[in-house]
Amino acid sequence: MGKKEDPGSDRGYVTIRDIAARAGVSANSVSRALNDKGDIGDETKARVRDIARELGYIRHAAASGLRSGGSRSIGVIVTHIDNAFFSRILQGITDCASAKEYTILMLASNEDVETEARNLRLLAAFRVAGILYIPSRDLENGIDYSGIQAPHVEIVRHMPSSTCGYFVSDSRRSGELAADRLVSSGRKRLSYLGFDERVSCNRDRLGGYRKKALESGAALGKGSVRLCGASAAAAYETMSRWIREGFDYDGLFVYNDAMAFGAIRALVDSKARVPDDVSVVGHDDIDTAESFIPRLTTIQVPKYRLGFDSAASLLDTIESVNPSRRPERVVYDPELIVRET
Repeated sequence: MGKKEDPGSDRGYVTIRDIAARAGVSANSVSRALNDKGDIGDETKARVRDIARELGYIRHAAASGLRSGGSRSIGVIVTHIDNAFFSRILQGITDCASAKEYTILMLASNEDVETEARNLRLLAAFRVAGILYIPSRDLENGIDYSGIQAPHVEIVRHMPSSTCGYFVSDSRRSGELAADRLVSSGRKRLSYLGFDERVSCNRDRLGGYRKKALESGAALGKGSVRLCGASAAAAYETMSRWIREGFDYDGLFVYNDAMAFGAIRALVDSKARVPDDVSVVGHDDIDTAESFIPRLTTIQVPKYRLGFDSAASLLDTIESVNPSRRPERVVYDPELIVRET
């Protein structure tokens, strides 16, 4: 669809020149007719548009951007594309960008600062109009984001040294909610299985969890925190080792849902009953949390809203006529979703 037999015409696509030849007008007249300019008669506009539809013309977005002096694409950098947590965020970004006729160039840093820096240079080379990004290892990330010559917005994480806009969830509040849930369920010996990279989400979740546990008389003791990779497999191995070495806790908060799945499997394999012996709270509320057996109690983050709202803010900044427009900074409240664990 939208292709022509002539392979020499814009790689087989119908061009403005093709329409002009059929209509008997100049290519400039076709361009102005398709863009509804006032100096082209209504009859000519109608005839040009009819021919464009008949030939299956598709606008060349990249060429249009060059002519107008602006790109219609934005860059998105996440840490891991295969992480289920990001799917709803990316859906929100995609829906917003598509509605405003922007394309997305998506890259992953794999939690590596050097890869992130390379991705930023690549997006700059493509002259994207703006960038949404999750800073990798944000507690030790030394990239100078102020050098990016395009509007940029942090999502999921916010670096204290950054002055740009950001859209994040309140991770300290997440930790407080988890501790509240476990303590109110009668748990007195709390533990935490976290992420082993230096990221603010892990620090803040543990900080809020530790503070609320202390206030509730269930302070985290020595040896009650372990860290590992942010995957089910890594959590299973770490939890299995912890159990062999003597896991003596009745409440467990886990950095994300995927890790919680691995931790629960390890507990079940060791004959521990969840939640009778150990209650578990995850984080993120990914789709499989509802169907996991047992159904996972978790902390929900408004993932789709975070993606859509951050993209809308970035596009508003890109299209704003006010160069001094203040960056938008939004912190979402997490919500406890009580299920079976």
